[in-house]
Amino acid sequence: MRSEDIDRALGATPPSFAQRMDQTLRDLKEEKEMKRAAFRTVLVVAVITALLCSTAYALVTQGLEWYYNERFPAYQQHAPEKHEAIMDHLQTEVPQTQTDDEAVSVAVTEVSWAPDQRVLVVSLEARAKEPDKAELHPMWNLDADGSYVGKESLADYSGDEEARSEHWLWTEDGYGPVAQMIAPGKQLLLLEADAVCLDGQRLLGDMSSVDVYVAGDGTVHAVLEIRLDCLEPDYVQEQEHLLALYPEQQFRRENIAVAKRLQALLDSADAMELTVPYTVRTYTEDDARLYGSGSTGEVAFTVKLR
Repeated sequence: MRSEDIDRALGATPPSFAQRMDQTLRDLKEEKEMKRAAFRTVLVVAVITALLCSTAYALVTQGLEWYYNERFPAYQQHAPEKHEAIMDHLQTEVPQTQTDDEAVSVAVTEVSWAPDQRVLVVSLEARAKEPDKAELHPMWNLDADGSYVGKESLADYSGDEEARSEHWLWTEDGYGPVAQMIAPGKQLLLLEADAVCLDGQRLLGDMSSVDVYVAGDGTVHAVLEIRLDCLEPDYVQEQEHLLALYPEQQFRRENIAVAKRLQALLDSADAMELTVPYTVRTYTEDDARLYGSGSTGEVAFTVKLR
């Protein structure tokens, strides 16, 4: 079970997509089988969640208060202290600068900084700049059931009735071939944004999660809930100990650097600047171009610490 699944296990789990496709799928034959089982589970949960929330999409503003009261209300029953801390520390006016992207506008709409509960929540909103020409969807809604294997690899799955040679897209209207799931004549844009960074380094804890969904007006919303393990008193010592035992785990050096930097800010600053990097890919049936290209940008924003 993935950490995202554990974090969502207390209630109706929205689709989360922390795993990323880093290269063309036809080069990942062994990994495909694992992804297919996991993505099918996510798809079932996503369909249930969409049915429950579709009405709410059209009726309410999708801020963090709505999110934790309607889309993911489990904290109110199972972790009321965490829910109260997130709501009490909500910041609705977030100073920020954004990349001037030609295809999309991406902004941080709300932030909640609740260090007592070891959590940072960032709400992101993205829109296609020319909605009459393009539709924006989360990258992880493409082939969400994991059955895509590509044209060149299809023969290797001759005994698998679910194996597909074409990409399918999941939307609130259902799941099917890309050409059938977007409006005629529109280009499909795919947004990937699943990290919050401090000084260019990811803030990431074992229980961090990402939930991305499309609202009824076509806006893509992302809620990045970052578990701040690095605020634990013994975190740096534990990471240093593990690095000494397993020197090949160089990612622990970054963990240590982030923890020390964050603690220094907490001791001396009233605010800190974070970034959310993102990638926008233009859909194409050429997998090498689809997964190997795309425009990148970031939103730099300021969080009040006191």
